[in-house]
Amino acid sequence: MRLLRPHQYTKNLLVFAAPGAAARLDEGDTLLRAITAFALFCAISSAGYVVNDLTDASADRQHPEKRHRPIASGAVSEKVGRSLLVALLIVTAAIAPTLGGWFVVATAGYAITTFSYSLVLKQVPWLELVLVSSGFVVRAAAGAAATDVEPSGWFLVVVSAGALLVIAGKRLGELVTLGQDTLSRPVLRHYTASSLQLLAGASAAAATVAYAAWAIADASSRAGDDRFLRLTIVPFVAALLRYLDLCRRGRGEAPDIIVFRDPWMLLAGVVWVALYATGLYS
Repeated sequence: MRLLRPHQYTKNLLVFAAPGAAARLDEGDTLLRAITAFALFCAISSAGYVVNDLTDASADRQHPEKRHRPIASGAVSEKVGRSLLVALLIVTAAIAPTLGGWFVVATAGYAITTFSYSLVLKQVPWLELVLVSSGFVVRAAAGAAATDVEPSGWFLVVVSAGALLVIAGKRLGELVTLGQDTLSRPVLRHYTASSLQLLAGASAAAATVAYAAWAIADASSRAGDDRFLRLTIVPFVAALLRYLDLCRRGRGEAPDIIVFRDPWMLLAGVVWVALYATGLYS
């Protein structure tokens, strides 16, 4: 169903980040718990999209792309949307406790933040950027909680800075596409292209420093050849620079699409995965 926006489930892959970085995804139980966490975050994030679509239906009709969303276009009734919302919440609440208390806390925190954002806080400039980016951090933390992995401080800084970069780039893309007088996202009136570019650049710099520190520390803590883990810094920085360039040109409005469609981003991602996997399992 289009109401669930399956193309946005890529964000939920962050639940695999902590156990993947700890080289534990080759453990059967850990992998199963991570997959379960991913499925539950797909459910709870879908619930958030339903709430957002229910509250934003009239504004979405003013947007060149969002007007095609199921509720805004009339393809799905609000009654069906509310029924789906209840079903998603029940499924999540029933299964989440099997992954531990901290996972429940993370899931509940994500739900409260997301629903608060959709209902009220999306109108508050800058705070709304922090709230949306926090969803990425909670996903990574929830994956760590579900698999009993202790995330490092550098790991959390990388995720936080990277998330803020993505959301700043998204708002910059919306500003370029829609302008400050849009009815579909009124908060854009409080932003300027220069302020969003500055935030994106600062976030990219913070992510670079934190990732370099994390990669070097992680490599030093492992036995054997650590060169591959250190080399992952190169494609990571290349991907950030490419993303910054795309954002500067106003193409960051749909980050989940450009990351997987831009050939240079894909190349950097493939090289990073190859180097990191080799470093972890060699």
